[in-house]
Amino acid sequence: MKTLILNGSPRADHGNTQLFIDHFQSGLTQPLLIRYVLRENPTTLALEMNDYDTILLVMPLYIHAMPGIVMKLFEAMNPHPTNHKKFGFIVQAGFIESSTARYLENYLSSLARRLNYTYLGTVIKGDAAACSILPHFFFGKLFKQLKALGSEFEKNGSFDPVIVKNLGNPVHLSKFQVWLLESRFIKQLNQIGWNWILKRNGCFENRFDRPYL
Repeated sequence: MKTLILNGSPRADHGNTQLFIDHFQSGLTQPLLIRYVLRENPTTLALEMNDYDTILLVMPLYIHAMPGIVMKLFEAMNPHPTNHKKFGFIVQAGFIESSTARYLENYLSSLARRLNYTYLGTVIKGDAAACSILPHFFFGKLFKQLKALGSEFEKNGSFDPVIVKNLGNPVHLSKFQVWLLESRFIKQLNQIGWNWILKRNGCFENRFDRPYL
């Protein structure tokens, strides 16, 4: 099985998506080739994808939007003449609950079938926004799950349904979690975190700018 991993992040190899790929690959005995959608011509990449039996696209979900570079790639793809190829997706998102990305799962499954690929499924992991910001020991459990996902994929050529389910928890927020997130303390703590990111990127003073008005 000749497999290609596509990194669909606008940050290429600097971000959460690359971390997901790295830990997925840590479960493999032989690393897979990675191509960065950001650095490729979508038409050329779409043609070269035909040389692989299996495509794994790993990407972020920003609020409810896929990266534009991924959409450009999808638009450049044509249905494959045979249905022997496989397409799977790994999506990491900032919202805690995976239900916010379930509509995307429906779209991706439909897309794979329209392109005449066998759909391998969509792995969804929420609460991933801080993976590349906070110390990695905070995400030890997640990284072990991704390693196990990679190991099982190499053995069976598919995503292990138990690992996929565990990565997708929680699907919905509990009433307590909603209450906690709406509390003043958490809101203030969240604001401190965002302000730190703004300052680190040199745009704190411009945080109230509205350039499109």
